[in-house]
Amino acid sequence: MSPTLPLLRGQAISLANILFELRNQSHTGLVKICTEVPETQTKLECYVLFNAGRLALAERTILAVDGWVNSILKRLKVKCIGQVMQYAAHRLDINSSSPYQVLDTIAATWVVKWEDLEKTITDRMVVVIEQFATYPCTVMPLPLDFDMTCPPDHQGVDCTTITQKLQQRQTHWKQYLPVLHSVHAIPRLTDGALERITHEPTKQHLQKYVDGKRSLADIAEMLEQDTLMLAPFYFRWVNEGLIDFDFGVRELEKLPVILSVDDSPIVQAMIRRNLCESYEVISASSAMEALGILNRRHVDLILLDVTMPEIDGFEFCHTIRKMSKFKNTPVIMLTAKDGLIDRARGHMAGTNRYLTKPVDKEELLKAIQEYI
Repeated sequence: MSPTLPLLRGQAISLANILFELRNQSHTGLVKICTEVPETQTKLECYVLFNAGRLALAERTILAVDGWVNSILKRLKVKCIGQVMQYAAHRLDINSSSPYQVLDTIAATWVVKWEDLEKTITDRMVVVIEQFATYPCTVMPLPLDFDMTCPPDHQGVDCTTITQKLQQRQTHWKQYLPVLHSVHAIPRLTDGALERITHEPTKQHLQKYVDGKRSLADIAEMLEQDTLMLAPFYFRWVNEGLIDFDFGVRELEKLPVILSVDDSPIVQAMIRRNLCESYEVISASSAMEALGILNRRHVDLILLDVTMPEIDGFEFCHTIRKMSKFKNTPVIMLTAKDGLIDRARGHMAGTNRYLTKPVDKEELLKAIQEYI
């Protein structure tokens, strides 16, 4: 990988851009991807193996070859993992072999099918990468201590497949909004919750895992489960009044609420990072999603992009201004369109301010403070 590339100079860019850039370079090797969750000020990192630009493996912690393989077999609930690993070690020198060579050897025994291994590897990569998908990331190449040779028929997964699966998952996550807007939200027990629970497995789970420090993603990692599989349980427990979620380092119910409507994950991450210390920021990637949130949550101000799928910002603003509930809600447009006609359209639609992207943090804060 060329050291002259911007993403190797510590520049924070979207995860999708990182994946596609490494694909275009046909990169082979191990990289560390880092980001920070602004709401909780938590630093995250994961490790991804690439084979000629295709994703081969991804984990939150760096593992030796036997660790990678063991983790995959556990997720498949393979019985007699010890014996399986002994067989692979007898056939190969695991310390010098690639994870894919070891898995290919195990698949040849028919203890587990390669199709199941491949699906588990892909699903795991999606779950890991999803935790980084909405925040600016940096990437660092790392030395690789083992072989990365892949069998001819199993070369890894193209990043297009990963991004498509992430988009599909986003559709599923929407049903849990606004209770769960991030896998990094931290569940907390409500007062007297444990005394009200009659279902013992639920009580044991909440006692063991919900400590006010672990995020939903952390809990899923401990359980070796998909966060999306845990979501319906936590969604129900919120509705039953057993838990609530803390999305930041402060008590968000005491902070003014800003709804940011923009289909760019990078812009949304920038807004959250710049505003999370003083405001609760709720994100919506489309006008339809924003309308659903407005029907469920009190919002003090709306940050609105002009160019969005289905319904643009002008039409969205015009629509909510017809509703008495939102007639006086401040709306600030953030857009790359800076023409006089666009500004006039924004004014006619009912916007209070019109700021041009990229917006300086101080300029944005000053504009918001005029209305909140």
